[in-house]
Amino acid sequence: MKPLNFYHLTDLHYYANEVIGSYGEKYELKDMLDQKCMDKSGAIIDAAFRDVCEDKETDIVLISGDLTFDGEVQSHDALIEKLYALKEKGKRVFITFATHDFYMHARKYTDEGETELPKYTRAQLREKYADFGYNEAIAEHKNSYSYCVQLSDDVRLLALNDDGDFDKFCGFYNDLLFWIKDQIEAAHEAGCEIFAMTHHPILEPSPVYPLFSHKAMLGGYEFTGPYLANAGLEYIFVGHTHIHDINSLTTDKGNTLYQVNTAALTAYPLAYRKIEFSDKGMDVKTVQVTEIDADTDGMSVLDYSKKHFTYMIELIFDSLENDFDKFCLLAQGFSVDGEKLRKVESLLHKFGKMVNGLTFKKLCGFFGCGKYVDSSIADDKIVKFLCSAIVNMYSGNEVYSPDTPEYKAIIPVCQKLGKVIKIKDHSGNRVDIAKLVAGIICDDGINDIEAFLPAKCK
Repeated sequence: MKPLNFYHLTDLHYYANEVIGSYGEKYELKDMLDQKCMDKSGAIIDAAFRDVCEDKETDIVLISGDLTFDGEVQSHDALIEKLYALKEKGKRVFITFATHDFYMHARKYTDEGETELPKYTRAQLREKYADFGYNEAIAEHKNSYSYCVQLSDDVRLLALNDDGDFDKFCGFYNDLLFWIKDQIEAAHEAGCEIFAMTHHPILEPSPVYPLFSHKAMLGGYEFTGPYLANAGLEYIFVGHTHIHDINSLTTDKGNTLYQVNTAALTAYPLAYRKIEFSDKGMDVKTVQVTEIDADTDGMSVLDYSKKHFTYMIELIFDSLENDFDKFCLLAQGFSVDGEKLRKVESLLHKFGKMVNGLTFKKLCGFFGCGKYVDSSIADDKIVKFLCSAIVNMYSGNEVYSPDTPEYKAIIPVCQKLGKVIKIKDHSGNRVDIAKLVAGIICDDGINDIEAFLPAKCK
């Protein structure tokens, strides 16, 4: 096959405030309590699109859902104008949408309060975005608004909407699964390679996901992943989690499916992917937005977005001790159910009070692991370490490897903790706490930033 270059962006979460006109304390609070840079979303998207347009060798752009912040009509209309500007520069744009594009509560914020804004239905979105995939479709699954397009003479794309029932189940119903398998078979019969994009992940982007954020996965992912791999799909691009991650599964039949989970464009690390697809496999690289036309308080936009995200995480730990309502609100941004947290409010409050006062020396000393604490981190706050680990996880840069003092100190504590505290995942399986934490702070799998994903030998 002839090599094919394309970009993958996801979770733009565009809030077109230049049209909507939100302002005041409520709007600033909404922006502040979110991982995404809501107020700077338009400028970040413009910068990414500008950089994409400067690449004359790559004319394909994939965007896999959550195009808007919460489905505001104004945001969709303004984004469509930006997509048409891409087309005018010779780019072919292919989109899917997700629940933030039609299901959420679209709002305008002022000092007087919140005002509901109009939204498009899924059917209306299909027509509004018809020029960005649907009009090129060689096949379409009408019920889900999924489609298949020919990207080149020998490569096809499956653009899959996984909205499910739009609420408790985001996944593929059986008729869509059968349609996907038919499309894969048809592509192979035509001598074409085929890969897919959808919104929700099929593989956990972090070990913590099966424990706290099971519902943020593609519904039925335990079955769907192996099903797609055995049907002949080798690559799928996803978003939703805002985590920059590359993962894979291999079925009992020996078929491998690679999942490229791309971070939210408008949240730190302001990243998207550039891919070169050849008969040897996919060469995946990360691109970041580095300059925007907006005020970033004298910082680079990357430092600005990192500070924005870090502040939110620090606020989570502070509110865990001091403002549980705010804690539940913030937790929802990480796909954690606030109502479930309220059932253990007393326990979490005590935990928050304890953890905010802990240093490595205090924590390890309590568990009899003081000998593992290096003097360079003895007085460092555990909360500071946790905030750093979370930011690193989302950016795909988990730096606390086994040779770092933080890893050497925290893992023995987790091993002892695992002997006295039993935690189970959604399937009822006991969780190895040390292994869980090790997987969060240090990723020893596929490089999440830059990787070559080999094709199956044919």
